[in-house]
Amino acid sequence: MRRVMIVDDEPSVLKAVSIVLRRSRFEVLEANSGERGLEALRSGFRGVVLMDIMMPGMTGWETIRAAAKEDLLGHCLVCMLTARAWPGREGEGLEEHVFDYLPKPFSNSDLVQLVSTAADCLGE
Repeated sequence: MRRVMIVDDEPSVLKAVSIVLRRSRFEVLEANSGERGLEALRSGFRGVVLMDIMMPGMTGWETIRAAAKEDLLGHCLVCMLTARAWPGREGEGLEEHVFDYLPKPFSNSDLVQLVSTAADCLGE
């Protein structure tokens, strides 16, 4: 099954994105912080990672940086979901770890297309 992890601190975003992706037959894992997303990667999550940038505590960029440092992204493709400009100063040097970027607000069809394309690239 095609797997996706949503890393976002906004409960409404987690719920809405989860519903849309489950309806499109994705197995969805929710992480409400960068720390939780990193824990899931350490536990062996493989698949598409939808990462918000602006989160309290560990930002999306800090999460990607930590995951890359621990070599946890080998079987994942990271897609940024954010209202911020791409890539932003914080993301400098991390572009190679990011598959694509989807600005908020986005349509359900754009979301599903992005995740489907990333999953196809992973061979899921």
